[in-house]
Amino acid sequence: MSTKTKKITSIGGSALIEGIMMRGPKKSTVCVRTGKDEIYSEDVQVSLLADKAKIFKLPFFRGFAGLIDSMRLSYKSLMLSADKAIEAADIEEEEPSKFEAWLDKTFGDKLMKILMGFASVLGVALALVLFFFLPSLLFDVSANFIPAFRDDSVYTYTMNEANLTVQFMDEDAKEVSVPFTVTDAGKVFVVLDEKDENGLYAVGITDEDNPAPGTIAVRNGRNWKHVYIKTAAPNGNISSVWNEKAKMDVAQEGLRRLWKSIFEGVLKIALFFGYILIVSQTKDMKRVFMYHGAEHKTIFCYENEEALTVENVRRQTRFHPRCGTSFMVIMLLLGIVIGLFVPANPFGVAILRPIFKILLIPITCGIGYELIKLCGRHDNKLTRIIAAPGLWAQRITTKEPEDDMIEVAIQAIEAVIPDDGSDIVNCKC
Repeated sequence: MSTKTKKITSIGGSALIEGIMMRGPKKSTVCVRTGKDEIYSEDVQVSLLADKAKIFKLPFFRGFAGLIDSMRLSYKSLMLSADKAIEAADIEEEEPSKFEAWLDKTFGDKLMKILMGFASVLGVALALVLFFFLPSLLFDVSANFIPAFRDDSVYTYTMNEANLTVQFMDEDAKEVSVPFTVTDAGKVFVVLDEKDENGLYAVGITDEDNPAPGTIAVRNGRNWKHVYIKTAAPNGNISSVWNEKAKMDVAQEGLRRLWKSIFEGVLKIALFFGYILIVSQTKDMKRVFMYHGAEHKTIFCYENEEALTVENVRRQTRFHPRCGTSFMVIMLLLGIVIGLFVPANPFGVAILRPIFKILLIPITCGIGYELIKLCGRHDNKLTRIIAAPGLWAQRITTKEPEDDMIEVAIQAIEAVIPDDGSDIVNCKC
């Protein structure tokens, strides 16, 4: 279904508990259904990062700032809707336990904020583990069973006048000859049959005569086709063949990086969709997704320049290209591409890869934000391809709303539409 409209607005929103938050260019408003004929309305605001630093108004930088601002605004709006929904439910309170009474006496009105803050920190930590560390770990574990995932590499970490230390991926003995050249004929490299105190095999240097060039027998546990060697001290007694970053073949590292990026990306997408599919089966989340559909339909009705009535809104599509779901899907897909630029095991330490990818989140957000804006401003073959995965995902995160939900969405958008038309995005659609 085409999402081309007569005009495009910068107004956006999010679904809440029995309500909707609409965000316009001048203010944001939360509307919550508190009764059959009652809708509670309140303006909410947060200080924007772009107002504090001009750099966050620039392309790519504004994406990360926008994500942070949206999360803060959504969190504040969600807490407000939760409070109003609980009040409207008029649930009979049970006698609090001694522990609950102590918590209420100790923290008072701050208790809910503390609990929600703790839950937020725990949620972020869990998300980082599930979406960054777990996929990387599972890939490394699966490399024991899938040959294409293996790291056909031998890393040299330390080298000085006394010895050269090499780390291997397996303890089983198998020899591979690595060509080298000795620049000092008075010293020769010898492979020791036992590991040192650090659990690494060592290559020692003796004073025996050795003609150059030569080979060295390296013991490892796999049938290596490629050997990859790094030296920490380039000015040792090894020729330029090994200096800094010598290698016999680096194609395997690039291929493994590709496999790891795809593996991590597919697993993260599976986790994301698996989670929203599971939560969508609960009664409360079904209603949130219905409000989500009401939000999209109402914005489309406004962009099609139709009167904001329940009948007109109901006819609109619930799939919108400028949606948070679409943004998340684009972020997941971009993560696969960005992962191609992060080594599979940076500096030989596997845990550094997810850490580096976490540090690259601002870049991912920046690119994703610009793509979402592009899809929202233009309707052509390219933008339809970019928006397609997100629009498909909205079949899960948006549901057809009830009329009373549409009424909430209409009141919310009417509250944030500016009189001067400053919300309208000028573009050729």
